[in-house]
Amino acid sequence: MNRLGVAGALWLVAATFGIATTLIFRTDPVQWVLTIVVGLISGVLGLGLIARPKALVVSASSGIAVAWIVLYAVLAVQQSGELAAWTTDVALIGIGTAAGLAAYRAAARAKVRGTHLVSAAGA
Repeated sequence: MNRLGVAGALWLVAATFGIATTLIFRTDPVQWVLTIVVGLISGVLGLGLIARPKALVVSASSGIAVAWIVLYAVLAVQQSGELAAWTTDVALIGIGTAAGLAAYRAAARAKVRGTHLVSAAGA
């Protein structure tokens, strides 16, 4: 699998894990809405990176990664007294960070090579 495909797969894992965690454990309405929305966006982003990686989708990955990290860092601080919740939030930060970095590195590599992202996705 190419680097953008790996990034897309990581976003899908992050989205699935984040949404599942929310549906099973979260009770706060604001947390619920924010994590579901960010999870859905990251899932669509992951599909875009796998199916048809375009420059806009790869750029969006960086923005979503920042939003993802901030959201789950805030949740980790809020839930620092609950070890299971804190651990889950930190794990989600790690997956989102890995997905964002994988997409960023793939884009940087394509830029260095002077190739178009779509053609570089097969490399």
